[in-house]
Parts: sequence; C-alpha cells; structure tokens
Amino acid sequence: MTHRAAAFLICGLQSITAQDAAHAPSFQPSFRSETGIVQVPVSVTDIRGGSVEGLAARDFVVLSDGVRQEVTLDSSDTGVAKISLAVAVQTSGISTPALTKIRRIGGMIQPLVIGSGGEAAVLSFDDEVAWLQDFTSDSAAIQRAVKDLKPGAYTQARMFDAIAEVSDRMRHRPGRKVLLVISESRDRGSKINLEQTLEALGRQGIEVFAAHYSAYATTWIAKPEDLPDSPGPNLLAIFTELGRLGKVNAIEALTQGTGGRDYPFVKERGVENAIEKVGIELHSQYLLSFSPRGDSKEMHRIDVSIPGRIDLRVRSRRAWWNGPEIRP
Repeated sequence: MTHRAAAFLICGLQSITAQDAAHAPSFQPSFRSETGIVQVPVSVTDIRGGSVEGLAARDFVVLSDGVRQEVTLDSSDTGVAKISLAVAVQTSGISTPALTKIRRIGGMIQPLVIGSGGEAAVLSFDDEVAWLQDFTSDSAAIQRAVKDLKPGAYTQARMFDAIAEVSDRMRHRPGRKVLLVISESRDRGSKINLEQTLEALGRQGIEVFAAHYSAYATTWIAKPEDLPDSPGPNLLAIFTELGRLGKVNAIEALTQGTGGRDYPFVKERGVENAIEKVGIELHSQYLLSFSPRGDSKEMHRIDVSIPGRIDLRVRSRRAWWNGPEIRP
C-alpha cells in the first residue's frame, strides 16, 4: 500500500464513524480541463502487487496507435479530477445470499472510494435495470440505497444493459468516471453484447472495477438467515451455475479492457476488502493526460509502458474514442 493511499484509507475509515466529518469544510482543487484532452488512469505495481509511488511523467511512454504522445501527470498542483462512481449490483433471486453481505458496504463508498468531492449513484439489475439513487455526495443516501437492495427475478441478470445505461448517464459528467460492478462474472439475458458494452464504456472513458462472486459458492456457504424465504440451497441452481462456468468471463473482459481490476469474494469480509482495495487503487493511480493530434479515425489504441523497468506491472485502458469521451 502506498503512503498516499494508506493516508486516504485511514482518513476514510475514521470518517465512517465520525458524525461531523461530512460537514467539515475541505479544500478541493479544480480539475484542469482543456480542449481535446484524453486522460489515462494508470496503475503501477511491483512484482508483489504493491502500488509504486514516485514516478514522473517522463517515466511513462504512451502510444496512441503506435505514435508516442507528450504526456503530463495530473497532481494536486494541476488539479485532480473528482470521481463519479456508479455502483451496479446484481439482484437476481440467485443472488440472495450475496446481497446479505453487499447491503452492509454502503457506508464505505463515500469515505473510501469517491472521497469528499466525488459523487456516487446506485443501480440494480436482474431482469430489469433500476436506478435506486442518482449521483450524489450524500453518504447517507448512498448507504440507504445499498441497504435497500432486494432480490428480484431468478433467471436474468442484464449486466451489459445496466452498463449501457451507466455509460449513457455518465455522458456529460466531468472528472473521472468509474463503474463498480458487484455481481456474478457472467451476463444473463442482456439485449446488447460484450463488444457493444466495451465500446459504450470506451466512448465515455469509464474505468470498470468489480467485486464478483459465484452463486454456486455463496449458496453452499449461506447461513439460514441469508435465505429467509428458501428451505435451503437450490441444487438445480448449483448445477446450472456449474454448466455456465465454461462461458465467457464478462467481468474479466470488462475490467481488463478498461484498465480496472476484479476482486472476487465469497464471505462478507471479502466484499468489504474488495471495496477497500478499489478505493486504495483509485487513489494510487497515476493520471496521465495528452492532447491527441487530429485524426478522422473513431477508435484509437492506447499502449502505456515504463521502459527499462521489467520489475513493474502497468495497467491502463486499452483504447480511446474521438467525440464525446474527449473532455470539452
């Protein structure tokens, strides 16, 4: 854990229990907004997985379609972008045991992930997509929305359709755009496909993080109180889940394609750990920016590296799009 991320985490944990923290005044620098700027959040870790501090803009090489770009590194001096976070939670009936654990993490979102200057929204998806809370900085409102998550229909979980709605709603939001998906690793019944979903995310520059679970595993370890309306584990659901394990892992594709990360969990502490890790990573990332040259192409590939440092691992988004995603 880096010093800056550790400090943010400690302050966040303290604010969960401090009654007056939400009302305390704080200085928030304005985000540097320029014409034609593409922002690339970059995670850098060592071989042990720990975040790496102290790098400068000159340490990075950013290629757009193979052409090196002149990059700047956003900092507290230039203005750090505020976070807009959408939390999308699967609420299919098969998710009932997991929802018991997920309902308890609402109070962690504001202090640990978005910070005092950011905003979060909460939505659920099963056979329908429902917005439970629009973007707000009110930690209590975020917590209520997560606590009120209720299981719906058994069969469907329209993850891709939910993400498409998030992308559309984030179209004109300033700052950093982040999506946290808490669900199984696979889509069930969406009208759009994975490729269309990745394009929607790419056009808006949304970074996807995930906390995923297996309905098979959570059903077996569920306590009786986690399944109040069920006589016990649904064996048919378990065998159905086993049969789906060979399909495409949507969560892996979404997180890797956008530069985010997936944190699988089974038990309650697992999902709490996932939220903590997402917060630490978001506030440990390097925010690189560049001004692209004029080009009629719509989609552009991004490659980020740190030459000469084979001991480091670099993770970032894979593409950027001309048009809405570039900041006005």
